[in-house]
This record gives sequence, structure tokens and C-alpha cells, in this order.
Amino acid sequence: MLPALIDISLFRDAIERDCLILTPNQRLAAKITQAWGEQISADLTQSCSAWKQPRVYSVDHWLRACWDELQDQNHSLVRGLAIVGTQQSRYYWERAIADDGLEQPVNFVKLAGDTLKALENWNLRADQVPGENPSVEYFKRWSGRFDELLRRNKLLTIQRSWQLVGQGFDCSALNREAEIMVYGFQSTPPLQAALIATASSQVTRLESVNSPTEVVRIEAEDSPQELRLAASWAAQQLKINPEQRIGIVVPELNSSLQRVARVVNEALNTVDNNTRLENPDGVKVIANISAGTALRDTPMVHSALLMIGLLKDKRPLSEWLHLLYSPYSAFDQLPLSFRADSEMQLRKRNRFDFSLSQFITAVTPKHKSNDDGLYNKDNQLDESDALNPLRNMRDYERRQINSQQSFAAWGEFFVGYLTDLGWPGKRTANSIEYQQRQHWNRLLEQFTGLDNLGIEVGLSTAFKHLQQLAQDSVFHPQTADAPLQILGLLEGSGLRFDQLWIVDMHSQNFPASVAINQLLPAEFQRLHQMPHSLPERELEIANQLLQGYKNNNGRLIVSHPKIRGEEQLDPSPLISDIPLGSHKLLNSHKLDNSHKLFDSPQPHPPWLYQDYQCQLLADQAPPYSPRLETIRGGSNLLKNQSICPFNAFVTHRLKAEPLEEPSQGLSALDRGSLLHEILFRLWGIWKTSATLQALSDQQLQQQLATTIEQTLTEWAPRHPILRGDRFRGLEQQRLEKLLTQWLEEEKLRPPFEVVELESKNSVRFGDLEINLRLDRVDQIGDKLLIIDYKSGAVKESSWSGTRPVDPQLPLYVLASNPRANGCAFAQIKGGKIKFVGSTDSKFLASEKVTGDTDLSQQWAEQIDAWQSALSNLADEFVNGHASVEVYDQTQFGYQDYLLPLNRWSEEADINTEVTGSINTTGISGEPSQ
Repeated sequence: MLPALIDISLFRDAIERDCLILTPNQRLAAKITQAWGEQISADLTQSCSAWKQPRVYSVDHWLRACWDELQDQNHSLVRGLAIVGTQQSRYYWERAIADDGLEQPVNFVKLAGDTLKALENWNLRADQVPGENPSVEYFKRWSGRFDELLRRNKLLTIQRSWQLVGQGFDCSALNREAEIMVYGFQSTPPLQAALIATASSQVTRLESVNSPTEVVRIEAEDSPQELRLAASWAAQQLKINPEQRIGIVVPELNSSLQRVARVVNEALNTVDNNTRLENPDGVKVIANISAGTALRDTPMVHSALLMIGLLKDKRPLSEWLHLLYSPYSAFDQLPLSFRADSEMQLRKRNRFDFSLSQFITAVTPKHKSNDDGLYNKDNQLDESDALNPLRNMRDYERRQINSQQSFAAWGEFFVGYLTDLGWPGKRTANSIEYQQRQHWNRLLEQFTGLDNLGIEVGLSTAFKHLQQLAQDSVFHPQTADAPLQILGLLEGSGLRFDQLWIVDMHSQNFPASVAINQLLPAEFQRLHQMPHSLPERELEIANQLLQGYKNNNGRLIVSHPKIRGEEQLDPSPLISDIPLGSHKLLNSHKLDNSHKLFDSPQPHPPWLYQDYQCQLLADQAPPYSPRLETIRGGSNLLKNQSICPFNAFVTHRLKAEPLEEPSQGLSALDRGSLLHEILFRLWGIWKTSATLQALSDQQLQQQLATTIEQTLTEWAPRHPILRGDRFRGLEQQRLEKLLTQWLEEEKLRPPFEVVELESKNSVRFGDLEINLRLDRVDQIGDKLLIIDYKSGAVKESSWSGTRPVDPQLPLYVLASNPRANGCAFAQIKGGKIKFVGSTDSKFLASEKVTGDTDLSQQWAEQIDAWQSALSNLADEFVNGHASVEVYDQTQFGYQDYLLPLNRWSEEADINTEVTGSINTTGISGEPSQ
């Protein structure tokens, strides 16, 4: 059995005398009550299994209980009054601030609320704040309006309810306590201190007894290393003795919750793969984290809010994909093939966001595409339950959701909507999800309670309030007790551990820095010793905290990082006199191999260092047979084979494609296609260079502008960005300027006739036939020149060598009949307009030849080299050569979407493993994954 987190002997006398015990937080109060229960249970005989509940409360809970007692009495002090809720308070502050006409008044709501709370906790009023500066004047106006709104609605802040509780003690409406014990307080606001003093004439402060504690200081390179050290130490200690209390205190736990949970989980998994920080059903929990998560961020509630948010305007693609694959929606019951097809349809729209109507249109099947059971014999949507989610969403789309309603009505609407979408799913919820569902139900009750505001709101406002409530509500999962506790700096105070590690104890973090409230004069705050206004007070609190930790723990380790980014950090002055810990000190509790943890902490997650978990086989891809499979890809097939054979295999034979991502404006591919289309139209009219030369500048510009405008108009239905006048006008200007420059380059060429435009052709290498589409073929005298338009930069070297990186033009030449006399890329790129190519007659100004070069012979040799190189690449592809070999690193980098398949980053390790298998089993073949 785990030892108690509280030394109950400190409280035994007070509890037995039925004294009231107050703590600063409910966690500490619960631990005292739990420790007493364990102690009394051990003391009592088996025949007695009940005992009186000790009166241990957090100060806030006690004061609320006093308020409730006055309400139960219907006392005149509180008759007709209610405490304003968090969301109601936010609403009233927004109204109070909005009257000043500031931009984004919501940004000042929290600051104003915190300021009034601080003043009231210090028994101060807004009208006592001196000064005439704008911030003070703003605050006084805001607080005056806020007070008036509360008065009209017979509401009061929680601090004002405490003041009435004090009056209740004064007039004997509440019974005074004979004695009150307080424990764990480092600082008590004057209002609470006065109330405690009013409630009892005898207030006793309980302090932990000084006990000898071993204190060690550790210095880490940076915060990530420091946290890994602490987590690894805790895991090792629990392996040695799982029945001890271990604690890790992280001062900024709330802001680093996910990182801390991940690091601790990894450390625990390293020591024992059967233990985890998470709490799925049936798995023993060995660690608890005190910090809660905003209910809005828990998976189940996040999914619910996301679904409701889909009713509002347009939502990002990522949210619609979340809906498709969420286990908390009815879409989870649809075939995975349908959801994958729906995702493809959404991505093909090239949109960043979708409205509800656009989503439904995109994912509703239009015709039968596969046998997935979604269609009836008439090729209509089956009336089964398969597509109920889409039908339900369409119903809500048609429903009038722009009306103004009460919060209760919106609550019913949200519940119905989520139910129709299948939330929270059909699978059985685990214990954590069950708790999240219960919190959600309580949240909806709070939301309905906003009807106290006496207003009706639209969907957007209702959803905003629901989101804010979910953000303010903190979810603390109820889990079994655990030997390892992860706590914040204040939350760990007063608890007892066998061993405790406090991280981030550097000079900028401990003591806490002064933080002056922006709405109050600094001198006023210092005069009244308000929170975080005096460095002396922060030092005093830090000293009390540290001393409490020393008193309550058998062994204390404090640590600090040396650097943060490029900034050098010093240890806190409160721990600088503690000698730096040595490995021997850390080994004093038989910490096995601790020197490894501190000399060279692991920089990567532990699972990277585990033994290889996959079974590796040396295998060979099957040869390609045109009778068994069809392939597409044109010249890209041999291009990919040249870059990386495996990528060519998965792209053209396994049909692997990148997921389409939306892009702003026109993509590079769109711009290239647009150029092709415009030039196709122009040369379809002109036919020859003579026609181009005969046009005046004005005629050329007019014809060019008209063609571009017509093309953009026809593209607009498929490219919404072109529907707007501004972007379309900019694109028109860009194309006119670019093509004017290009046509000037065309005018410099020898006379020619365009004999082919967008013509289809093919070339065969054994069983492999590659289909091609030629942009253009010019006839110059009795010679033929193949031209391919490129809107990006090109290099002639890209088609040379035994593995040409861009075999497009060589393939065009090999496919031509009669055989072409030259080929060239038309590089139509702003500022870099030119032809790049090779011919047998120096058609192109860019060709570099010497005076005695036999161009015809050189061209023939070039064609033979292309034939040989491309035949070899084709043979590789046909024979199933699919090794993960990278021949062009630059082009390979453009295929990063294939990394999960080719596993290039693991290649060295995989080859080592496969080689070992070959050596031991005699397997032969080409390695593949």
C-alpha cells in the first residue's frame, strides 16, 4: 500500500476535536481527508467500517458553504441575491467595456475582471484608486457600469458574497467556530484573512515538523534535458521500489502539460513497457498529473464543438476531415473506402474551407463507383442507414438556424444536432470518455443557465458562449491513486513524498517576478502589497515554499537549466548554496546506472532505441505485364525510374499519389496549363511565323489580350479565384507582359510553320508503351523542331547521361515520324525567356557549336544515346527493378510524400537488417520494403 501524501499525525488532534481545517485548495483538503480515512480504517476493527467525516475544506468551498447556509435561511442579508457566474460575468464586462468604443473590447474582459477581483480580495474599491491616467479612468468607468449591471440583475461577485458571509458571522446568523486550523497557506488575501478571523477568535497555523532532508542540486544543459532527467530518475526509482511516493514539481505545469505528459510517459515506457501514463480501462496507472485540461481540448468534447462549429459559415478543410474520420460521429460507421473517396473529392476542390452545403455536395456520391453497399439497383442512394449522416446534415442545412433563441432552446438544438450526427459514437466509451461525457452534460446545464441574462441570441453568439464555457471548465480525470505525482509549484506544497524533484529553479523563475497590473498605478499596488507587486513579498513566499518542501520530503532534488535558447541562466539564489549533486549522491538509493542518465541523457524518444520490431524480407517486384495491369504516366514514368526506381514502382504500378493540398491563387501547375492553353489558341490562328511578323504591335496586343481574357473567362467556373475582378485583372496583366516578351523571342527565329499542336504520339520499349502529347512541332524549311513549353527553369543537362532526369524531349524525338531534326524547351519564365535545346542544323541561338562540328552526325549520335539510355530505364521498369536507390537528390526531394513508403531515412538500418538475414538464411534477391 502506498504511503499517505499527508502526515496525518499533524491533524489527528484537530480532527478528533472536530475543529475546522482550511486549506488553500481543494486538492490538499481531499488528500488530508483521504489520509485520515486510511489511518482510521487501519485503526478500527473489522466490525466498525464507518466514521465521522472530518471538517476539512478549501477556504473557497467553506465560504461557499457559509453562503449557501445563509441562502437556506432566506436571511435578509442575501435574500433575492445570487452570485454571478463566470460566463455571465464575462458578458456583463463585455457590455461595460463596449460602451467606450474600443477595438476588440473582448481583449480587456479578463484584465478588467482580474483587476476588480484583486481589489475586492484586498478590501479595496475602484473609487479608492488614485490617479488620472487613461488606464485608471477606463477601469473606473468599466467597473461602474459592471456594478450597475449586477445591481439591476440582483447579482454580486463572489468576493462580495464573502463580505456578506462576514456580516452573517457578525450578526450571529452563522455560528462561529471555537478554533480554526489553517494549513498550506503561503499568502492569504486580506478579505479571506479577515473572514477567518471573524469566524473564530482562535486561528492556529499548522506547520510541518522540521525533519532532516537530503537536498541535492542538479544542473542541466536546458529545460528539455532537465525534464528528461527528472522523468528518467522517477521511472528508475519506481522500478526499484514501486510502493514509494515520488513527485516531480513543474512550476509552469499548466502551460507545458502536453510536453510533460509525453516525456514522463516515454520514461515510464522505457523502464517497463507494460506501464503507461494514460489510463485506458484495465491498465494500472502509475502516474497522476495534477493539472487539468480545458474541457474544450478533451477529444470527445473537442469533437462535439467542432461538429457544432460546422454550422457556422465556412470551416477549414481540416475540420471537415476530422468529422469524416472522428470516432465520435456517425461517419465512423461508414465504410472506410467511402470516407477516403470523400476526402479525395474534398481535396480536388482545391479549397481551404467549405460551407456545410459545399461539403455535402462534394461528398455525396453522384454515381456508382464501387461495390460498397451504398447504392440500390437503380443506382440511387440506398435508403439504408449508411448515409444518414449526410441526410441529417442536409436537414439541418435547410432548417432556419439564423433565428434568435434562448440559451435553453439553443441547448436543445445542439443536443439534437449532435445526436443526429451520431455523437459520441457507437463504440463503448472508456472511463475517461465517460467522465468527459458527464462534464459535457454539466456544461450544457451551465449553458442553459445563461437564460438568466434575459436575452435571445443567434447561432454565432450561442456557440461563442458554449466555447467559452468549455474553455473555462477544467477537466480533471478521476483515476486511481498512483505512486508518481506530477504537480505545479503551489499544488505540491503541503504534500509529503519519499522523494521529490523540483525542476526549473532558475533565477528568473524562482522567486516569481514582479507583475504589475496594467490598470492600476504601481505605487498603489505596492502600498497595499497587492499580488506580485513587491519583490520582497515574492521572496518571502518562495522561501516559505522551499522550506515547506524541505520539511515534507525525505529527499529533495532541485534542478535548473543552464541555458534557454541563447540566454544563459543562473540558479535561483535560494538554491545556489546547495552543493551540486554528484553521481554518488544520486546513487545513494541504489539508482541503477544513474550515471548514464546524467552523463548522456537520450536526446530522442526511447522508442527510437528499441529493437527492430518488423520482419524484413529480401524481395523482388514482379515484372510488368501489359496483359495484367495498365499503367499511366507518360514521360514521367521513365523520369521517376531515373530518379528512384522504387518511387517509379509505387507511383505507376501501385498508383501512389500525393494528397492534393489547397493553394492560394493559381498553382504552378495551373499557371503552366494556362500558358499552354493560350499559346495553343494563338498558334491555332496564326499557323506561321509570317502571320506573327505581319501583325502590328497594336494588333498583336489586342489579339493577345482578347485570347487571354477568353481563356480566363472559360477557366473561371473551375477556378473560383478567377471570378474576382482584382485577381483576374492581375493575372491578365501578368500573362500579357510575359507572353509579349516570349513572342518577341519567337520573332527572332528563322521562318517557320506550326504543323502540329497538342498532337498525340507514343513510343514502345518492348512490352512498355508510353503515350505522349507534344505541345508543338514547327517546320523550318524541310526540318522539324519539337517544342515543349515550360514555365519554370530548365537545363539541357537534364536529358543527358545514362539516367536522364527529364527524358521528355528525348522521348518526343524517338516517337516522331518522320524523325525530328531537333527539340527544345521553350522557357517562358519572367526575366529568363529563351529556347533550350539541340538540333542538327543550329535552329536555336542558344546552341553552342564549334566551326568544324558535324551537326548531323552529332544529332544522330545523340539520338542513339537517348535510345540506349531510355531503353535501359524501360527494361528496369518492366523487369520490376524497384530498389530504393536515389540517383538525383534534388528531384527525389520533390517526392517527399513517398517517404512513408520508401522509408529512405531508414535505408541504412534496413539494409543492415536484410544483409544479416541474407547471411543467416541464404535468402537472395533485391532488398525492398
